[in-house]
Amino acid sequence: MRKRIWTIVIILGFTSLAGTHAFAKENDPATEFANAITRNDYKKAQSFIDQDYVRIPEIPEHVSAQSYKLAPSPINGEQVLMVSFYDEKRKTERLAYIWELSVNYGRITQIHVLYEGFNPLADEARLIREYQTKFKRSLLTLTELPFRKVTEFHGFIEDDSSIELLYRSDEINGFLKVKAAPVTVDLDRFKFDNDDVYYTLKDGTKALYRVNNNLAYELRFHKNGMQYMLAIGNKKYLKVKYKPETLLKIANSMV
Repeated sequence: MRKRIWTIVIILGFTSLAGTHAFAKENDPATEFANAITRNDYKKAQSFIDQDYVRIPEIPEHVSAQSYKLAPSPINGEQVLMVSFYDEKRKTERLAYIWELSVNYGRITQIHVLYEGFNPLADEARLIREYQTKFKRSLLTLTELPFRKVTEFHGFIEDDSSIELLYRSDEINGFLKVKAAPVTVDLDRFKFDNDDVYYTLKDGTKALYRVNNNLAYELRFHKNGMQYMLAIGNKKYLKVKYKPETLLKIANSMV
């Protein structure tokens, strides 16, 4: 039997797919797999895959399947499988994730996760790649956060070669903001108050902590021709109080 590759596109709240199975083929493992997924019957879905090698990627508990649709794929002779999900919390349409399914001898032999839209940090990685490609500059990226879970991520790139990344967490009722741009002035120019304090990162980099910033806990430093600003805020609404050591730990984690 000829090997086939299917792409499964899973969308949150895309209700126009409901009840539309125009390209579905009966007794096809990918079709039966999709049917089971849309019934939230993951045990049944698992029965259509090669269980010695393949497992269904983790699906968040708040994601509830509704319907699916098969459509022609850009790859000649292949199909795109779209599955509708509804996010109760956001109540909005958005791409949740994309799976690529390989079917061979009547079994699903591979599930390749191409995209996970329900993971807020998927957009972070895309934006950083876009910045580095556009401006041909390397960016330090976070490996440490001041909270356990990112609830939402937002970011944008400015024409002045700056990038801003905002990580919001319900856990602290606040955010971590990272702003980076090419160095244009000395770090000392950001010392607005006599109480502001200089620290030294583990690699010897000088960092400036702004003590009396009323909106956020803020740390600035320069590295490899880029200036970085880290801020945890808004102080007025935060559930947690932070010390300079938290921002220093985050800065030291950036690679």
